[in-house]
Amino acid sequence: MSLSRKRFLQDETPTHKRVSHDFPTIAKLYGVIAEASHISIPRKSGGVVLGRSSACDLRISGTDVSSKHCQFSLACNEAGREFLYVTDMSSNGTFVNDELIGKASTTLLKSGDKLQFAKTGGAYIFRYAVDEVEDRNRKKSFFDDYIMGAPLGSGHYAVVKEARDRHSGDVVAVKIFHPNKGSNNVNTQKQEEETAKLQQEMNLLLSFNHPNIVKFISYYVEPISQHSVTTYLVLEKMNDGELFQRIVNKSKLGQLETKAIFRQLLSGLSYLHDNNIIHRDIKPENILLDITPRTSSEQIQTGPWDEHELDIKVKIADFGLAKFIGELKFTNTLCGTPAYVAPEILDNSNERTYSTKADIWSSGVLLYVCLCGFPPFSEELAPPSMKDQILEGKYAFYSPYWDDISDSALDLISSLLVVEPGQRFDVSQTARHFWFSESENSIEPSSSQISSEAMHVESIATSTSSIERTQLRSNTQPLSLREAYTSELNFQKSSVA
Repeated sequence: MSLSRKRFLQDETPTHKRVSHDFPTIAKLYGVIAEASHISIPRKSGGVVLGRSSACDLRISGTDVSSKHCQFSLACNEAGREFLYVTDMSSNGTFVNDELIGKASTTLLKSGDKLQFAKTGGAYIFRYAVDEVEDRNRKKSFFDDYIMGAPLGSGHYAVVKEARDRHSGDVVAVKIFHPNKGSNNVNTQKQEEETAKLQQEMNLLLSFNHPNIVKFISYYVEPISQHSVTTYLVLEKMNDGELFQRIVNKSKLGQLETKAIFRQLLSGLSYLHDNNIIHRDIKPENILLDITPRTSSEQIQTGPWDEHELDIKVKIADFGLAKFIGELKFTNTLCGTPAYVAPEILDNSNERTYSTKADIWSSGVLLYVCLCGFPPFSEELAPPSMKDQILEGKYAFYSPYWDDISDSALDLISSLLVVEPGQRFDVSQTARHFWFSESENSIEPSSSQISSEAMHVESIATSTSSIERTQLRSNTQPLSLREAYTSELNFQKSSVA
C-alpha cells in the first residue's frame, strides 16, 4: 500500500472527542469496524451535539462531516422511560438504518439502530445504556418487543404496518396513529387527564375477547420528538382482507352468504353493545375476513362459502371511533362515514345525542349494500342530497336489483333504516328476525315465522303482500361499490401519471 493511500485512510478514519462531564451515560455508539472507538452519549437535558467542531459535545472527524452534524435530545414516554431522538443538522446526511433522516428532520432511536454520519464519519450501532434489572420493571418500548415490517394500509388518522414479535415470532398488525402535538405550556393537569382517558380506553380495548372482534394485543405511547408522541396499537393480523373487497370482487353477495356473514357481525355487535360500546363506523372496510382455505373436496364447508373456502370468520375492526359510553348510554360527537352514518348523528336541529342504535342503522346500510352492491343513500340518487336522504329515511328497493331478493330481507332492512331510533330494531331484535331462519328458496315468509317483534310499526306489511320494488328514474343510476372502487383507482393512476 502506498504512503499516499495510508495517509488518505488515516485522514478519513473517524475519531471522537471524549468529553468530561458530570452527566450519566444514557446510550452508546459502538463502532462497526473493529478499530473504531465507542462513543458514550451523556444524559443532558439541553441536548448533545455531535460534529467536527471543537465546540460540539461529541467530536468526530471525517472529510464530509459537518461542523455540527446532528443533535441527540431526550424524550420520555408515559411510563417514564427515557429515549433519544436525533435531529440531522448536516449537509451530507445522517443515516439511520441506511435511510437519510434529512436536514432539520428528526427520528426516534431504538437499540440496535445503525447510525452513519455522512460517508466518512463512521458507522455505529446504537444501544441504550439501561440497567437490566431496572429495565425489567418498566414498560418497554414498542421497538423492544417488535420489529417493524411492511405497510398494510393507511387512513385519515393512522397508518397500519406489519410487525413481528421479537420473542414469539408472531406476525401482528400495528396501527400507528398520527402524532399528537403538545407543548411545554400545556396545562399539566390537562395532560394527566388526557393520559388517564387514553389509558382507560386502551385498557377497554385490551379487555375485548370475542371471536368476531379483532383481538387487541398491546399498545405503546412513544415520543417521536420533544413535543410529539404517537400511539402504537398492536392488533391481531388478518390475512384475507375486507368485506368491502369481497363485495367489489363479486359485485354483490347472495342471500345465504350475506346471512352467514351478518350473523357473525351481529354477534360481535351484541358483545360491544352489552359492554356499552358504540363502534360508530360500521362499514364494509371495517369488517375483516379470516378465511380458512379448503384443500380437499371431501372437506365439509362450515357455511355457504365459495368452493375453495372451508370457513370464514368475520371480525369487526377499526375502533378508531369507538367510545366507552358507560352509564349515560349516549354520546354526542359527530363522526362516522357519510353514506353509513345514522340520521340522529347528522341532525343538528336539537342537541345531538345517540346510542348503540346508531350502529344498527349502519348495519342496515351494510346489509343493503351486501345484497345489491350499492348503498341506499348517495349523491347519485339525488335529489334530495345524500344528507337529506338520510335525515328523511328516503330510500327504495330498486328494480331489477331487488327483484330476486326475498321480502323478508327487505322487511329486515326496513326495520333497521328507521329514522326514529326508538322505533328502530336493536341488535337482539335484528338477530331474531325471521329472515335468518328462512330458506333460500322461500320468497314469502310463512305466517308462523312472522312475530309482532319482527314487524316495524311504520314498515310495509309483509305477512301477505310483497314489498314494492321501485323503478329508477330514467336519469338516475346508483353507483356500485365496484364502480366507485374502479373509478378511484383510475383517478389515482391518472394523478400519478
